[in-house]
Amino acid sequence: MSYKRQLQAHYHNFIDAVRTIAMPEWLTGRAMRSTLLISVMFLSVAYMLRINSASARGYEIHNLEKQVSEMDNQVQDLQIKIADAGSMSNIEKRLSELNLVAVNKVQRLNPAPAVAMAR
Repeated sequence: MSYKRQLQAHYHNFIDAVRTIAMPEWLTGRAMRSTLLISVMFLSVAYMLRINSASARGYEIHNLEKQVSEMDNQVQDLQIKIADAGSMSNIEKRLSELNLVAVNKVQRLNPAPAVAMAR
């Protein structure tokens, strides 16, 4: 017998063996099919809920990042206002409005050094 015939014979024997395999009744029964269908449906719903919650969190994160960037801009604006309010020219303008006078001559007092007495 040639190798081709031997290979064909082995192939046909294998196919016949696979076709004659009988599955147990509990594995091919209506209860098993129902259980598998319910399991697939449950897992599909659970998967959709998980994906939906993840996408909702993504939108929340995006909104929070926008708020953070807006607050950063506000902080920068406030820092600019603080620097402007603390500038010498601005302080001098406000001095005249408050009826304050600039000091021409500064006198400093040199206090005597504090000394402790021995007993």
